[in-house]
Amino acid sequence: MDDLAGETVMRSDKNSIRRLLYQAKKTARDETGSTTVEFVVLLPFLIGILGLVVTSSLYLALASDVQQLAHELARASLSVAHEDDWCARVEDEMVAPLAANLPLLEPERVDAVACDSDPETRLLRVSVVYNTSGTLGAILGSMIGLQFQSFQRASFVQW
Repeated sequence: MDDLAGETVMRSDKNSIRRLLYQAKKTARDETGSTTVEFVVLLPFLIGILGLVVTSSLYLALASDVQQLAHELARASLSVAHEDDWCARVEDEMVAPLAANLPLLEPERVDAVACDSDPETRLLRVSVVYNTSGTLGAILGSMIGLQFQSFQRASFVQW
């Protein structure tokens, strides 16, 4: 009887271990809730990537508009380049209407317009400094470590 009782105890221990192993394997194979965990882990990463794409797009679009303004000012300055103070006229009369035509620019954010001409090469250079502080691109950029307070772009045209 003692042997039989010991054998029964061993069988029940083996069965308990088998049951525990079976439950552990079943739990490991069970994927209920794994989608939620993946979503919680990946969502901040996806939001960060989306923020990076939006910020980069705004940055590039704003830089493109400032470059376009510099180019348009250089072209428009051809008509007044023969005057003595042609740069002041370009800044006073041409910046506001041309900047207003570009979608991301506000004329009052144009900080400076610098002009230069080289009679030897007959090149006119117009440089524009645009203040970006407080714009959506600058705010979003600061959240991801991209700091830009202004853009400076220049354009050349031959006359």
